[in-house]
Amino acid sequence: MVCRARTIGAVLPMVRTLWGVLALAPVLLLAACVTGAAPSLPPVPAPMSVPMREVDFAQVAIGEDHLCGLKADGVAVCWGNNHHNQTNAPEDMRFRQLTAGSGFTCGLGLDGVIACWGRNAAAWPDGQAGTWEMVSAGRDQLCALDARGVAACWGSMDPPPEEGRYTAIGTGDGYGCGLTPAGAIECWGRMPTAWPTGSEGPFTALSVGLRNLCALRPDGTAFCQGPARLSPPDTAFTQITTGYHHACGLTGEGAPVCWGSGETLPDMGGPVTALATGWERTCGLRPGRGAICWRMFGLQPLLNAVPAFNGRVFDQPVELFPWPGGGLAVVERRGTIGIHDPDGTSRPALDLSDRTVAVIEQGLLGAALDPRFDRFPFLYVYYNPVVADGERVPGRLSRFPVVDGRVNANAELIILEIALRSAGHNGGALRFGPDGMLYLGIGKAGKQDAPQSPDDLLGKIVRIDVRGATAERPYRIPPDNPFVGEEDAHPEIWARGLRQPWRMGFDAEGRLWVGDVGEGLEEELSLVTPGANLGWPVFEGTRCNEGERACAALADAVPPAVSYGRGLGCAIIAGVQAPAIGAYLFGDFCSGRIWALEGDAETGWSMREIARAGRHILAFGRGADGEVYALTRDGPILRLEAPP
Repeated sequence: MVCRARTIGAVLPMVRTLWGVLALAPVLLLAACVTGAAPSLPPVPAPMSVPMREVDFAQVAIGEDHLCGLKADGVAVCWGNNHHNQTNAPEDMRFRQLTAGSGFTCGLGLDGVIACWGRNAAAWPDGQAGTWEMVSAGRDQLCALDARGVAACWGSMDPPPEEGRYTAIGTGDGYGCGLTPAGAIECWGRMPTAWPTGSEGPFTALSVGLRNLCALRPDGTAFCQGPARLSPPDTAFTQITTGYHHACGLTGEGAPVCWGSGETLPDMGGPVTALATGWERTCGLRPGRGAICWRMFGLQPLLNAVPAFNGRVFDQPVELFPWPGGGLAVVERRGTIGIHDPDGTSRPALDLSDRTVAVIEQGLLGAALDPRFDRFPFLYVYYNPVVADGERVPGRLSRFPVVDGRVNANAELIILEIALRSAGHNGGALRFGPDGMLYLGIGKAGKQDAPQSPDDLLGKIVRIDVRGATAERPYRIPPDNPFVGEEDAHPEIWARGLRQPWRMGFDAEGRLWVGDVGEGLEEELSLVTPGANLGWPVFEGTRCNEGERACAALADAVPPAVSYGRGLGCAIIAGVQAPAIGAYLFGDFCSGRIWALEGDAETGWSMREIARAGRHILAFGRGADGEVYALTRDGPILRLEAPP
């Protein structure tokens, strides 16, 4: 297990369901750019939806879903999503530098005082008089540098070395780095302390992105390291700035050069004096004419979303998989499974609509064929059955035989029934693993202790052996399950600490990825291993949910591989392996964004946007030929294919 680094702060939960939430504004996260000389004005990130491009800002700082600009007179002006009052910049202060993180902004006053506003502002060094010379916000952290070159950091991250002295600092996602007077780079926090490896330096400038780092050598050439594996060109730069998936440098002539995106840059209409990168945007500051900004991702997607099955619209499809004998099975939440051919023809396979409760987040939620269907011709489904008046609707895992391509609905064998406490957050992801075991994700509404308790199946991933099931013995417990033999623990449990594991799937290497839908702050995609504790309700994604003491006590909580906030979406949809690009895909219900998972456990994981569905995504599926499909709630099923 790894100790989980998360932010400790107040939480204002927003309760919503997969079926009724609205998409929020796009997200852009801070990428700090600092130089080895005296602290200069940071780069200019991209504006949000409010058109303030004509204002001649001296600097602009970008947050998760808000933006702040610093005017020539030191006044800060913020706009965008005002969640946690993050755009309420103080009117009576004058600043020389701004920096923004996830839901908060901090400014360095003319008198060296740091003032912060937005989420968890009281946890930052608000109003502390001092000799601060530079301030840098990461995703959920803040670091500052004083006149002696001593760095101090706040938030859930390791502190900088006490003996360290720096000319510049930068902060990313759970880590910080400093540039020493000798031109060396020292890092602390979740990222490797040996950064940068492969180059001895010295360096003259440092730029820290959320998960990547770039630096400039004395000759102006760039060096980059991190999970995005950025490869800079052999060009001399005067400034460098690092984003999540790309980096940019500014030449001596004021021309921007970007790499990692493969897109053509727009005409700047003249030289640019400063650059900044965000989550998926880059901005350049033009003297006397404000900022010009452009997207680095999303304009030229790696995959196009094309309507399948002649554009047929399905009724809340939640699963798609190849059907024996041809065609694709589409599972619809109200209780039916149909077999559909590419030309649009279809035939029924199973109808459980008369025995399925399909309200709120209940219904026919998951289905999977036995992976050895030739010997064991069975279909397994997870649904909410109709019960007598006054009874609480359970979650039911059942097996049905398949004969001549049709499912025998009258030969149901109930494998497992789970007592649920709510009509929402029932989970429902059902997958056979490469080990032949059946994995089921079970949700948990609210913040009760059940997800942490091994004596309760709610908020868990269960793993059982259903091969050879009978009414007397519907399943077996795999002997290597982590809770086997423990007193007062369900031996079916494979992992715990989940809120709403709506979808999950195995990648090409047989690893299990689970998308856990957050309550109101973060969505998370996690690599689930035996006995893993994902942290809910103590943690939500990377953020502390129940106070510093409770979070410190849960030292075995495993952090997500990647997570994102409300600017990118509101309900994560775990996906499938995509052979076309060799990566695991996932998306978001609200925003319709689709990402590829990049990196590895050693260097860190990152997410790269590769397509947009333009609709609410409920699930992903794969055909027999490896084609990937996005199942939408309010439109056709979309086939994801490479652009012509």
